[in-house]
Amino acid sequence: MKLLSLFLLAYIAYTAAKVVPASNSNSLSIDQHGKRVYADVTEDNCDYSCPEKDPSVCATNGQCILKFESRCAMSAYNCRNPQKMFKPVEDHRCTQDWQPLCMESDLREFGL
Repeated sequence: MKLLSLFLLAYIAYTAAKVVPASNSNSLSIDQHGKRVYADVTEDNCDYSCPEKDPSVCATNGQCILKFESRCAMSAYNCRNPQKMFKPVEDHRCTQDWQPLCMESDLREFGL
């Protein structure tokens, strides 16, 4: 009787289990909308080919100031991180001591 109960319980657990799609890669990623997806399935719509001669830009996200290598690099960052977007500001703001520059911990949080 115990063996029959065990098989019945195993059958119920098997049929009630949620089926998870298999992936060749176990690496999860976050898409530009903040949803968790498998990295090998995600198409990178934010893969910008930035020119080398594009001038640098000073930008802020409302928390800190950061100098990007180019407007293109800032746009690529904003595409991947729409919840923490940077906006261009006057270049002299990146050189002022009283402006809150992005710290190393901010850069890791922002994915830079």
